[in-house]
Amino acid sequence: MIAPELILPPTRSIGTAAASFAATAVVLLLTFALVFDPAVTPTERVVVALLGALFAGTLGAVGAALLRGHGALMLDAAGKRLGLGVTRHSDTWWLPLARVRGLAVVPQSSPGRDTVERWLLVVGLVGRPDVILAESEDRNAIIGIQERLAARLTVTELPEGRASEGTPTFSARSERFAVSRGAALQGLLATFGASLIAVGVISFSEVQREPVVGFIFAPILAVMGIALLAVPVVKRLATETLAFDGLRWTHAYTFARWRWSERTVRAVTPRFRLRLLGMRGGMLELVGDDGVLIIAAGATAHSRIDLEAVAAIPSRFTGE
Repeated sequence: MIAPELILPPTRSIGTAAASFAATAVVLLLTFALVFDPAVTPTERVVVALLGALFAGTLGAVGAALLRGHGALMLDAAGKRLGLGVTRHSDTWWLPLARVRGLAVVPQSSPGRDTVERWLLVVGLVGRPDVILAESEDRNAIIGIQERLAARLTVTELPEGRASEGTPTFSARSERFAVSRGAALQGLLATFGASLIAVGVISFSEVQREPVVGFIFAPILAVMGIALLAVPVVKRLATETLAFDGLRWTHAYTFARWRWSERTVRAVTPRFRLRLLGMRGGMLELVGDDGVLIIAAGATAHSRIDLEAVAAIPSRFTGE
């Protein structure tokens, strides 16, 4: 079996990975120093060892992920499909080449403004939103990437600014969905959050011996931990709602009777596009006349509603 050809290599953050590994080493050194400190009780040594190992392991995992890279573009000629890498090599969204219409350079400007702020290189798909492959303030750089990819992939170079097939007719309705399991960074955020909460609680319990740490740093660490832990909890338990009333689109998160983070944009003919954000997964953007809605953020090829399903969300409003 012929292995897929690597068209664009994965993006590696070597500097950030080195900083992460350095932080891992510092945490391990502090953990060893505390564990072998004669003033530390046996119970405290066990707690320090567990928390230190948890922190070091998480930081090491982040460094390894950054060094491993993300966002590769692959061509499987034998299977006639195009692979869009997301968070890692095994997290790849495979698209049949028959669905690829071509590559286009699209100008991007803020809603209500005519000034071009960035240029996007997008791949146009049949029956699905455009997928952003690259973006830059330099138009010539984006055009150069388009020409090289079009030659390597043997696809059409679409006219500038025209990647979409047309403007479909959307029906007024409401849809619910959830990224849930498999969302990007869920494990790392949960580990970091739980660790910070544990450190905050332990620090507060030692307020009599270390009042500065107990009163100042403990609450900050606990709040940061709760905030980080809330992200995967919300992704796992909450659902997202996207509604269209014929004129406006509204997106919100819902859990039981609670509804929050509601945003509305005006768009009779919205522009949908998929953006892949490396380790942060992918998301669907709805570009309206007065703003942009972020939908299904953190989706991957392995999440409960994967990137293929996320790309199909607009079709729910067209009856396709």
